[in-house]
Amino acid sequence: MSGTEKAVQGVADTLREFWAHRPVRPRAGRKLGGVATGIALRYQIDPVIVRIAFVALALSGGVGLPMYLAGWLLLPEEGDEVSPLEALVNKGRSSMSQAQTVGLGILMFPALAFTFGSGGFQVFMTLAASVACIYLLQKNRGHLAPATLAEPPPVPPVPGAPAWDPLGAAPFAWDLPEPAPKPQPPAPRPRRPRVAAATLGVATMVLAGSAIAGIWAPWFTAPHVIGLLIAVLAAGLVIGSFVDAGRGLIWLLIPLSVVGFGMTTISFDGPDDFGDVRDTPKTVAEVKDKYEISVGSVNLDLRELPDSGSVKTAVEANLGELVVHVPKNADVTFKCEASSIGELNCLGKRADGGTVEVSGTDLGENGEGGLKIDLDVLTNVGEVKVLRD
Repeated sequence: MSGTEKAVQGVADTLREFWAHRPVRPRAGRKLGGVATGIALRYQIDPVIVRIAFVALALSGGVGLPMYLAGWLLLPEEGDEVSPLEALVNKGRSSMSQAQTVGLGILMFPALAFTFGSGGFQVFMTLAASVACIYLLQKNRGHLAPATLAEPPPVPPVPGAPAWDPLGAAPFAWDLPEPAPKPQPPAPRPRRPRVAAATLGVATMVLAGSAIAGIWAPWFTAPHVIGLLIAVLAAGLVIGSFVDAGRGLIWLLIPLSVVGFGMTTISFDGPDDFGDVRDTPKTVAEVKDKYEISVGSVNLDLRELPDSGSVKTAVEANLGELVVHVPKNADVTFKCEASSIGELNCLGKRADGGTVEVSGTDLGENGEGGLKIDLDVLTNVGEVKVLRD
């Protein structure tokens, strides 16, 4: 057997071992289905780290959504013989009903459609990295016995109390003990590794190095630098999970992840204007070809225009509110769009959510004839309105 065949066989054996000793979803201490808590207990790592990993995967093309649902369906619950999906094909008993299992399975279809529809190569790379993480966990920590959630210690009975009164609550059963010896000072706690400080030091060096390298290399843009910082903080959290340290890095990782997600999802190409734009042209010649703003609002009032002629204009913003008022009798052809996320209300046609668009032609109260208006209204994030009022 060649070296490659041995390596492939080793990976297959490790994944089979993972399935044979897969995590169990606990009934206590979980936030939703217990998938993250079960993985954390199985490999003796911090549950917060696993939950953050699922959130990060959900933000990375939505991969975390079908992965969590798959874990919910394929990992047995504490006290069950098999997983919900195995119980559905009569391989054993599961506490989840068949209706709930079918419902979770149905949710997999929109989750997979969203994930594979949002990005191609990135999704496959993220899935491959997730499988690699599972492999490494099983390879390096699969020999560990699963941890258990700590339970409060039982209250010891009062010495000499009757069996029917273990706490010595009855007055006639009281027997004051001799004064206890003076307690010894607790032993000093072992010093934890300074994972957070070391991670922040590395992050600072990465930030400074990126600022210097950005002078010569155009790759070091703000989104890329934030991505590097997120990678450093995530690595610090992973290392800290093994030595019970560095949890404070979470409060830096979460806002940086939100900022990075916004900067990579929302395009801010265009003008650098901020504020409000208002215009009320009274002739066709006064109407501009395009009204642009980066962040703010645009209010374009076309109700003062004459009843004849034709107008074509575009209204665009990266982030903000766009409102266009049109005359009651004008023939309006419109296209309204929110390329990232927004809410549209254009002459009675409404839509909201991510990457939404409405279009059409509205002839007004008097039908066809009169002033003709061609509108193209676009925002990356915000609200779009085209109104007859």
